Amino acid sequence: MNAAGFSSSSVTAQSWEPYVEDGRKTGEIHWLVQAEEGQMSGLWRIGPEEGAEFPYKPAATDTFHVIEGEAELETPDGEKIEVVAGGIYSFPAGFAAPGELGRRS
Repeated sequence: MNAAGFSSSSVTAQSWEPYVEDGRKTGEIHWLVQAEEGQMSGLWRIGPEEGAEFPYKPAATDTFHVIEGEAELETPDGEKIEVVAGGIYSFPAGFAAPGELGRRS
């Protein structure tokens, strides 16, 4: 990030790194911003093995655009949220889908 607060990046095959959360690899990430104050922004990709099922619980507001594939989130009260290619989604801090982000394709 430069002094004006502007960030930019280019994605290459070498710019991805493993993304590990709670000791478990949950895909790969290309960071755009990773600030000490907890501000994070980047691209995340996940394959069928890592994406089979894992808890989704964002620490801050999490907004994303699904480029490919689909999944289903199941909330603790049983509500199912379909996440599909082309969709843009935003979940608040504290949202929880414990262990139920199931990749479907």
